Amino acid sequence: MRRDRPRLVFYHLPRTAGRSLIGDILYRNFPRWRRCIVNYDSNMSPSQRQDPRAWPAWRLKATRLLVGHMPFGFAECFPGPSEVFTFLRDPIQRAVSDYYYCCHDPNNPAYPAASKMSLTEFVETDRSFVRNGYARWLSNEAYGMKFATDEAMLEEAMKNLAKISFVGITEQFDASVGRLCERYGLTAYSPTAVRRNNFTPEGRRLSDREQEILEQHNRRSAMAVPA
Repeated sequence: MRRDRPRLVFYHLPRTAGRSLIGDILYRNFPRWRRCIVNYDSNMSPSQRQDPRAWPAWRLKATRLLVGHMPFGFAECFPGPSEVFTFLRDPIQRAVSDYYYCCHDPNNPAYPAASKMSLTEFVETDRSFVRNGYARWLSNEAYGMKFATDEAMLEEAMKNLAKISFVGITEQFDASVGRLCERYGLTAYSPTAVRRNNFTPEGRRLSDREQEILEQHNRRSAMAVPA
């Protein structure tokens, strides 16, 4: 990557193949001392060892790659220009993946509910981010931002989405990675299936009732995904 490029910021929305992108492509294009990964929960508590809010100015300036789960706009903590990119996935499939991920991870706060509930029960009781996840993250509602109405939340989400320089599509992962690398001068290493963190059972088909409930609770997120 050329040194005159802005800092790259991968705004990682959960369950969108970000692990594969980070491990197989992004990390291999940047030396360790040039990159920063964050993973903030809704209370802004870091679950990784790295918390750049405590870093000295020289280290923030040296960072050329910022990746992870973070509030939208977090890159402003770093000096100089940044370009933000993200990947989006069909919101229904993303919500299904979220449910099964919670079922398999005992450390996830939603694990007790997921391990006892059906998919529809999990969605109807608003666990994890299976309901309008994109709108909640992009608006920073997931990090405590309050809105008078869901429409106001969606408006803020769409405003922030418009600030993102590149949007890849998970269902078109390889093609999106190719365009991303071409845009930012990255080496397009081959992704490995090992890193693809997909917990949805192979061949899992939604019933008509499941589809209806998921669509009902993900209408706003669907508006954020390019057709």
